[in-house]
Amino acid sequence: MQSNPEMIQAREELKEEFLNTHPQYAKMTSEELQESMTHHALEDEKLRKQKLRHHIEAFADGIIAVIITIMLLEIPVPSGNQGYWEFISSVGIFLVSFVVTANFWFNRHKIFALTEEITEKIIVQDFIFIGLLSLIPLLTKWIMVAPTSFSALNFGLVLIVILLQQELLSYSITKDHFHKMPKSFKFWRRVWLIRLFSTILMNVVIMIIAIIFPFYGHWLFVIVPIFNFLFRMVNDRNQEEEVYAATRSIGVPYLKEG
Repeated sequence: MQSNPEMIQAREELKEEFLNTHPQYAKMTSEELQESMTHHALEDEKLRKQKLRHHIEAFADGIIAVIITIMLLEIPVPSGNQGYWEFISSVGIFLVSFVVTANFWFNRHKIFALTEEITEKIIVQDFIFIGLLSLIPLLTKWIMVAPTSFSALNFGLVLIVILLQQELLSYSITKDHFHKMPKSFKFWRRVWLIRLFSTILMNVVIMIIAIIFPFYGHWLFVIVPIFNFLFRMVNDRNQEEEVYAATRSIGVPYLKEG
């Protein structure tokens, strides 16, 4: 099978360009040079993905900062005694929204800490997550100002969807993290499924209570981010210890974080 002359010429031009930028490889054989070019291409791709991850992190941090700024600017300045109570109520709404947003931000950074490289699939999942998270201030204000069954239903559904999207993002990144350790990933996935089921069940129960008793139940949504934060922190610590112990017992190398 004859090679295309244009392809041969293109390869020679690539080699010439590579040697111009890397003259130290000029004395290599064709096989060694091809291997070096492939290695450099892989390193460049890895560096590109790392830069992309940092850009995505900065983009998400900027979006979340804008969300918090908008929430703060919506607090009205009190003009008298009556306006002061509205001010206190608005501050309460801001604090609730801030806790919810900060909780998701913290969990997101813990997820991204597992990897230095990201794929297009992870980027799309992250964009969906950030877009849904942008709805939290509006829905929090709605459920605090007008605690009805309908507002509780909308807040609960969006919160569950955000939690699911965050868990899917965690799954994708962790799967890439353990791509060379299938046994470790299988063990982690079992723990992850338990956490996913527990989180969904807890939020569904709270949403049902808030729908039936909207005046009292909507305050349970204030507890959700705090509970999720504490639950995830304890669960992640236990999960790390369990994965570390399990991988040590089956002879799989595993590096503990921190």
